[in-house]
Amino acid sequence: MCSPVPPHATCLSSSIYQHGFVQKTQPKLEEEEEEEEKEMEKQKMLYQQARLHDRGAAEMVLQMISASKGRLGAMVTFTLKLGISVLNGGNILVQQKMLDYLKEKRDVGFFKSLSGLMMSCSVLDLNAFERQNKAEGLGMVTEEGSSSKVLQNDEFTKDLFRFLQLLCEGHNNDFQNFLRTQTGNTTTVNIIISTVDYLLRLQESISDFYWYYSGKDIIDEAGQRNFSQALAVAKQVFNSLTEYIQGPCIGNQQSLAHSRLWDAVVGFLHVFANMQMKLSQAISRLCDIVQFESQSFPFFVFSSQDSSQIELLKELLDLQKDMIVMMLSLLEGNVVNGTIGKQMVDTLVESSSNVEMILKFFDMFLKLKDLTTSDSFKEYDPESKGVISKKDFQKSMENQKQYSQSEIEFLLSCAEADENDMFNYEQFVERFHEPAKDIGFNVAVLLTNLSEHMPHDARLATFLDLAESVLSYFEPYLGRIEIMGGAKRIERVYFEISESSRTQWEKPQVKESKRQFIFDVVNEGGESEKMELFVKFCEDTIFEMQLASQISEPDPVERLEEDEEDNQSVVETPEEEEEESVMLESSSAFTIACISMKKSLCHFRQMLTLKSMRRQYRKFRKMSIREMVRGFFSFFWMIITGLFHFVYSLVWGFFHILWTTMFGGGLVEGAKNMKVTDILGNMPDPTQFGIHGDALEMEKMEASEASALAEMGQMSQGEAGEADLMAELLNIQPKKEGKHGAEPGLGDVSEVVVGDAPSIASAVRQKKAQNYLARNFYNLRFLALFVAFAINFILLFYKVTGDYADDEDPWNGQGRTGEEEDEGALEYFMLQESTGYMAPTLRCLAILHTIISFLCVVGYYYLKVPLVVFKREKEIARKLEFAGLYITEQPSDDDIKGQWDRLVINTPSFPNNYWDKFVKRKVIKKYGDLYGAERIAELLGMDKSALDFNPTEETVAKEASLVSWLSSIDTKYHVWKLGVVFTDNSFLYLVWYTTMSILGHYNNFFFAAHLLDIAMGFKTLRTILSSVTQWQTAGVDGRPAGGCGLSLHCGGLQLLQECYLFHMYVGVRAGGGIGDEIEDPAGDPYELYRILFDITFFFFVIVILLAIIQVFMMGFVVAGLIIDAFGELRDQQEQVKEDMETKCFICGIGNDYFDTTPHGFETHTLQEHNLANYLFFLMYLINKDETEHTGQESYVWKMYQERCWDFFPAGDCFRKQYEDQLG
Repeated sequence: MCSPVPPHATCLSSSIYQHGFVQKTQPKLEEEEEEEEKEMEKQKMLYQQARLHDRGAAEMVLQMISASKGRLGAMVTFTLKLGISVLNGGNILVQQKMLDYLKEKRDVGFFKSLSGLMMSCSVLDLNAFERQNKAEGLGMVTEEGSSSKVLQNDEFTKDLFRFLQLLCEGHNNDFQNFLRTQTGNTTTVNIIISTVDYLLRLQESISDFYWYYSGKDIIDEAGQRNFSQALAVAKQVFNSLTEYIQGPCIGNQQSLAHSRLWDAVVGFLHVFANMQMKLSQAISRLCDIVQFESQSFPFFVFSSQDSSQIELLKELLDLQKDMIVMMLSLLEGNVVNGTIGKQMVDTLVESSSNVEMILKFFDMFLKLKDLTTSDSFKEYDPESKGVISKKDFQKSMENQKQYSQSEIEFLLSCAEADENDMFNYEQFVERFHEPAKDIGFNVAVLLTNLSEHMPHDARLATFLDLAESVLSYFEPYLGRIEIMGGAKRIERVYFEISESSRTQWEKPQVKESKRQFIFDVVNEGGESEKMELFVKFCEDTIFEMQLASQISEPDPVERLEEDEEDNQSVVETPEEEEEESVMLESSSAFTIACISMKKSLCHFRQMLTLKSMRRQYRKFRKMSIREMVRGFFSFFWMIITGLFHFVYSLVWGFFHILWTTMFGGGLVEGAKNMKVTDILGNMPDPTQFGIHGDALEMEKMEASEASALAEMGQMSQGEAGEADLMAELLNIQPKKEGKHGAEPGLGDVSEVVVGDAPSIASAVRQKKAQNYLARNFYNLRFLALFVAFAINFILLFYKVTGDYADDEDPWNGQGRTGEEEDEGALEYFMLQESTGYMAPTLRCLAILHTIISFLCVVGYYYLKVPLVVFKREKEIARKLEFAGLYITEQPSDDDIKGQWDRLVINTPSFPNNYWDKFVKRKVIKKYGDLYGAERIAELLGMDKSALDFNPTEETVAKEASLVSWLSSIDTKYHVWKLGVVFTDNSFLYLVWYTTMSILGHYNNFFFAAHLLDIAMGFKTLRTILSSVTQWQTAGVDGRPAGGCGLSLHCGGLQLLQECYLFHMYVGVRAGGGIGDEIEDPAGDPYELYRILFDITFFFFVIVILLAIIQVFMMGFVVAGLIIDAFGELRDQQEQVKEDMETKCFICGIGNDYFDTTPHGFETHTLQEHNLANYLFFLMYLINKDETEHTGQESYVWKMYQERCWDFFPAGDCFRKQYEDQLG
């Protein structure tokens, strides 16, 4: 007896569904949706779930399932949907509430009902299917067909196992164990075993259906529909089993290992191996080839039945992927030579023939990509048209010597050719390579995991030999690390590394950051501090790699724009021709001439655009030699014929206009349509002239414009065409009034109408330019250095001269010394040359260097400044969240950096670059109870409405205006960002570099300062420069005084030297004094000044020269300290290099332990404890949805969020832990 559907259950479940918050059962959000919007959707979903939870929805779901007594009905169906709604996303609070209720009430009926519902779930019924087919043959079938009887209640079955999966979502270990054993209950029901029993029944029914179709060429529509439904149910069951055991849950793993799961796995392996081969060949038999006359090669068009075959193959491969993920979950936390690993190897051995077919399937299609992209293959398709004959395709596979004869025959049978024995190999590769790559990676992970946990199993070695090609293909993308698991045991984690991550890791800016990190951190602090610095480096590098990926990828907007332009040029041509034909039928000769001229000018202008040239260049690259020769001669023929056509059109048009004007009747028709009132209406009224002044004149002008517009509307059809043409030439845009357009006035000619398309195109071009400068920043730096070298090379030809020519170029007469010679002449620096090319070359190089220097600043701003801002925002966010800065404690007054950061914490834009956009909400949640949520929200610049996730309250959008636009600019954030940027040393260096380049236009010798940039580009010179800045640590005192004395007299060194020599020579002969040699100042007209000068002389000689000698001595001391600092830095670098070569950075174990086996330490640092793999794993976790994490990934992610680094295997490794078992 079925219970009636409770209306409240339907309403409650729909209250979440209607807002689009269900993620698992609805299509995924589009990729371009921002993470902040996703997080908002998640918060809104949690808000709705909390409302239902507070009203007892969780208890009601358990009670209604228990009351069903295991019988199917509408009540149970809608109850399960409500349970899925409140548990979606792994709501921990709802899970705990349900678990507490079940433990408190000891409700045995709930689990008995679940077990009974599983037993009543249907599977594929082959007998019913055959009976239905016979009835169809006799014409006795209803419109519903056989789908309602072959697999009944498939949606209910998926909802049931989805509900069970959500009970354990997030690796809830308590609920996982409770599903297996209900401690405290009088009767225990093992839901794990019940799930396996249903899976086995489902597998047997799928196998029966496969045998039914094994003797047929293709699977018909009814079979595809039934297979698709059964595969979807099996997929959900595997997902539920995976959630039962991930964490890992050791008890559920052992329960599954001792169940009949392996029988189901063996059966599915048989279905996978045979059915994927069958579908691959069936797809080729259904390919329809359509030859388009406008193209030189055939296009493949799939029929509806063929596309359904492809979809069925994808569903089969998806199910295979989920089954392998479940098998990998069984190995979580597994030990070397464990029982589960042995059972899994036994299963693979039992299905060895099927496993071999699966590996062969993946191997064949994975190698297709390498085959079609090889240089030898291009010989068969030199024009890259994507079409090849079967014979050539067979030759290419035979020449590559990677396929056996049977594999070649199978691949050729999968490719269906046309009547000319040609087929599209690009579509063929895309059809099979991508699915094989997706599922093949999981197979490679499974075999790699088994090989490392079962190292001495000879049976497994056979599979590894068969899968050698597959494993080598995925080796660059298979990352592995070792962690200290929750059981305090070393575990190995496997994950996928994307090809783009590998590419970005080799970028120059990332290499520079990696080198700087290794030099700064290797010998710093203890293990915990070192790991924390390493995680910070990983976070910064991940952001830098993502930024590099954004600036290096081709612009999708441009690609889309070009495609739309090409399509538009093809699609709109008939429409334009039709409009032109209608207009030309009733237009005058002048209109026709203007239209023709305008059209010709537009075509010529489009030919000269950059896009058109780039499109023609792409076409030129795809042309063959014969087409190039033909195009070369046709180009000149087009010029000759075009010239004759232009002259003919010009002469014909002139006489045509003259003929139609004089004898066409246009003037007569115009005169007939003109009225006397129209002529008199435009005459000025003498009684009103000069009375009302300028205001009346403006009104009369507007009235005349309106009357002129009305007159234009009353003209003939030909005259209207001319008016439209003139309006189009003048770019008059009609104004819109409501849904109808108003007639354009003549005043609209002066109005500037700004459309969206130009602004979008401008933004795209600006973004492309920014990305180009950022990508080529290091190339621009090298180019600037090269130009500086060239400029300084020309500066070597300058000489000092006293002659000055009136006609001298100012660029050749710069750099005056300002010192007077004996005769009062001035010294000049002159450019000595005989060719006359050096001066203009120097001028051009100076301008070029300034431009390049400025572009370097711009490139650095878009390449490195986002990383600088990201680091600062991350530092502030971490201090807010974990240290409670500005909440529990305040920065000191001397902490200028902390006081400056206070400026940004209450801005709406913070954080902008840091990926955790909800850090402010986390801070409020963490400290709100103790310090007040409203007070903290006010401190962080958040209003109360921002903390409410009620989706029923919609925010009213403000009207677009100048005031709203100005108010939307976050001025405080940009001021703070400006301060952060101008405290970055690298940015200041580039600004100084550009400033010196600008000053070089005033004096060329400023360009000599740019030679210091050499020290920034070479490691050894950079070390020397660092040593110069570090010598102060030796504690040298008195340096400023000596430096000051030296700088005061470096300009007059020559005269001082002569005076000093005279003093030494005469003074020695005179017994140490030179007073006898000085004339008596008595009677001198400048007697007082002579006395002061003589005293000043002794002051300079005795005091200053002694100070200079002291400075020289201090200089020797400083030079020695600099040399010592350089030696110290060099020793430090050598020590870092030695440590990286002799000690593992992650675990700290020396190479002495690993080198007991050949290349042991190298294997350990490159495969087991590779720094790059740990960075890629953290990047993998950040980009992955938390609900998709495995048990090991959830453990690491939780530790990472808590800023705990105990998951790093400090002082231990997998090889050391299982040293005895591994041998």
